Amino acid sequence: MSTKTTVRPPDTRAVRRRVSLSDRIALRIGISLIIWSRRTHHVRPSVDHETRLRLEREREAREAKWLIQSAAMHLWH
Repeated sequence: MSTKTTVRPPDTRAVRRRVSLSDRIALRIGISLIIWSRRTHHVRPSVDHETRLRLEREREAREAKWLIQSAAMHLWH
């Protein structure tokens, strides 16, 4: 690896590109929607005990499947 790439100073001649009005409006609307959605959905819905146990079992099954697949790939490789 060449040391020239690590020692070279950053390019300060970069041209500043103007952002179009439509892009600025879209970004402003998008950020506003994100902020609004985070403010209005601050309460997590309650999950009953049976659903929580089912989700936990599904997660454990997925993790076991991933472990088996990764072990098989390790042996195959």
